[in-house]
Amino acid sequence: MTAAPARRGAESAVDQASRMLALVPYISRRPGVSISELAQEFGVGIDQITADLNLLMVCGEPGYYPNELIDVVLDEDDGTVSIAYDAGIDRPVRLSPDEAVTLTVALRALADLPDLVDADAVHSALAKLESAAGPVPAITVAAADPTPALGTVRKAVESGHRLWMRYYTASRDELTEREVDPIRILVIDGHAYLEGYCYSAQSIRRFRVDRIDEVRMLDVPAQPPLWVGADVPLALFTPGRDAPPVTLHLEPAAAWVAEYYLMDDIAESADDPGALDVRMRASDEEWLIRLVLSLGGAATIVDRPDLAEQVALRARAALAAYEHMPSPGGSIETTPDVPQ
Repeated sequence: MTAAPARRGAESAVDQASRMLALVPYISRRPGVSISELAQEFGVGIDQITADLNLLMVCGEPGYYPNELIDVVLDEDDGTVSIAYDAGIDRPVRLSPDEAVTLTVALRALADLPDLVDADAVHSALAKLESAAGPVPAITVAAADPTPALGTVRKAVESGHRLWMRYYTASRDELTEREVDPIRILVIDGHAYLEGYCYSAQSIRRFRVDRIDEVRMLDVPAQPPLWVGADVPLALFTPGRDAPPVTLHLEPAAAWVAEYYLMDDIAESADDPGALDVRMRASDEEWLIRLVLSLGGAATIVDRPDLAEQVALRARAALAAYEHMPSPGGSIETTPDVPQ
């Protein structure tokens, strides 16, 4: 099937194409199903289902002659629909073993995130998947981070109420109080994030839910966002384009930084095989200093000597704090590698 449906609202073309692929076998097994029932089953409006059916009529097998197009029969009198020719889409897409295992892992991970989703629905879907897919290899899913604030955050998202919270900002090692209009919850790399409009920052921010120290839902309606992209962002940390770029030299042990954070440029180092020279933007210089310190000498700041000096000063201060600390086995004299 080939088609290029237009984007409607926050729905992506992939969402609509997936629904249309499911519509054909669904209707084929229920000839005469009502359009209103289809809309309810697929969670969209009647106008959207009608648009999907109209688009299906011009989709079909390569060649696209009239007898090769999907034949959708609409009965306008009683508002029902049937499929006279399905162009080979006669059954739902079947999962490969790898796909079944991947989906099983994802469902088990969701089931272990309390208050994020309807646990009964997840376990029901998991049971059906495991029943249909047969025996699945033993899989251990790491326990989710403790997120006691997640229940309140989820309720605020669903009810559209503003949140007050005390939030730990790891980059600055400080607690701040904020009011946030919640937009949605994202789960990325095993962590739950709240995306919302922060009144302190006066812009949309993403907060790791396990770093919310205290939270309560306010009796104030949240202002709805003007627009929210349907897709999960490629990078969680996206400073503004007005933030000045900084060049970092990354040793192989720190090469993951180039993949984890949004970069302006990534190049292999000409003088250090296996190392990378990257350009990135950090709107918060304190965050950048702490990042380089955390990499333990595997990263150096190339073109900001003032920030490089701050890194060196803090590294020396941290090492000095250990000079007078007795060790269980007696004092050990070391010569640490301090960034210069």
